[in-house]
Amino acid sequence: MYEFFRRRFVISRDRFRDDPEYFTIICEMGAANFERVRSYVDLADHYQCELIAEAQAEGFFAGLEIDETLSLINQMVSNYTLPDAMIYLGDKLTEEKLARIVDTIFIGLSREAGDGASGVNTLRVAG
Repeated sequence: MYEFFRRRFVISRDRFRDDPEYFTIICEMGAANFERVRSYVDLADHYQCELIAEAQAEGFFAGLEIDETLSLINQMVSNYTLPDAMIYLGDKLTEEKLARIVDTIFIGLSREAGDGASGVNTLRVAG
């Protein structure tokens, strides 16, 4: 899973570093013509679902449907897959941080805690 995201990230990062202005223009054109590039997004989601299914076969993402897992993972790594994020975050995005995010996804993403798990913990804001 890490390699899947890392490769996409490295390509975007390198393209951005080579010519930030051109990269920005391409991002704007992609946003303006999203329906034309949607099939590439769908293809990436298809490949990611294949990885999720393989991980589920190995016991990861217990109790989660593939589509739910896909949505959760995409939300967690969106800064590494949305080209526009490179424009705004640049060098703050690193392969090391991406690796930690993917590790954390595999460690913690499941439904084993039940439907009642909703981010409630013992931390409270002191007022």
